[in-house]
Amino acid sequence: MNSSTSSFKHSEWKVLSVLAAAVILLELLARILAPTLDYDRVHIHSFPAVAERMKVAEEPRIMILGNSLLLHGTDEKLLKETISHTISSSCSISKVTPVGTAVRDWHYLYQTYFSQQEAHPDIVVIGFVAHHLPDQSELKMRRLARHFCSLKNLGDCLREEGSSFDSKAVGLLSHFSALYGDQPEHQWGVSSVTIPEFGRGVRKINNILDARQTASDPPRTYGKLTQLIRSLRKHGVEAYFVPMPQPRHWTLDPAAVAVIRENGAHLIDGRSIPGMVESEFSDGYHLAETGRTRFTRFLASRLSDELSTTAAPSP
Repeated sequence: MNSSTSSFKHSEWKVLSVLAAAVILLELLARILAPTLDYDRVHIHSFPAVAERMKVAEEPRIMILGNSLLLHGTDEKLLKETISHTISSSCSISKVTPVGTAVRDWHYLYQTYFSQQEAHPDIVVIGFVAHHLPDQSELKMRRLARHFCSLKNLGDCLREEGSSFDSKAVGLLSHFSALYGDQPEHQWGVSSVTIPEFGRGVRKINNILDARQTASDPPRTYGKLTQLIRSLRKHGVEAYFVPMPQPRHWTLDPAAVAVIRENGAHLIDGRSIPGMVESEFSDGYHLAETGRTRFTRFLASRLSDELSTTAAPSP
């Protein structure tokens, strides 16, 4: 009996050891592959280098901050050339546009990669549509903790964003495990390949989210937006918020406008750009090539006006 029990326990430990070794191997593999699995994670892993270049970049230093709307919607080279020509001075453009992000992600992302590294631009341009700014925007805890938090602000993130023990545990595990933290991105990639019209369906959901608020819904709140603006202002960064063009006109929440202006940020309304038509959108959500050029010229014009006013000597 004792010999049988001993043998059984020995077998159990062998199985557990094999499982532990397999998990460790998969975790190492996930960490090795993570920076190159898709263009978005390549982009995210480039943020430390972006911050280093920011420290020595030509002034004015302009950061384009947002998600896929600005990723596809701005041409950095054209923006730089147009602004430099208009203000008769050089400038630098940095693009920080991880897909599927919103104000919560931008707040922690900026803290982690730029504030903590003391690498600040002079201007941040933040593009958005309605559902990107409220506190009620979707919480993607795994991705937030894994990619946009450091050890310095992870505690704040778990305390402020984790509404339950489970969500806090998910955030903690995601931060330290690439295998666990990147799981939703793996699922997204598989779904995009295997499910017909998956991407188009997601974009339709985005449009529904923008239009879904009714008079009976509780008012949206903008605490995280306030924190982001105040953090930028603390470091002398001028923030410009740009409601992005869409094929159908969308309503900008007056409460969001009030928060932006009351906290010293600026609003450049890009919802209705002269000459822009529905065919200039590639998929009903993102700008196509001609729309990208039109929006970039619009943004360059408005930023140039702001920079020229700032640089003008006082009478």
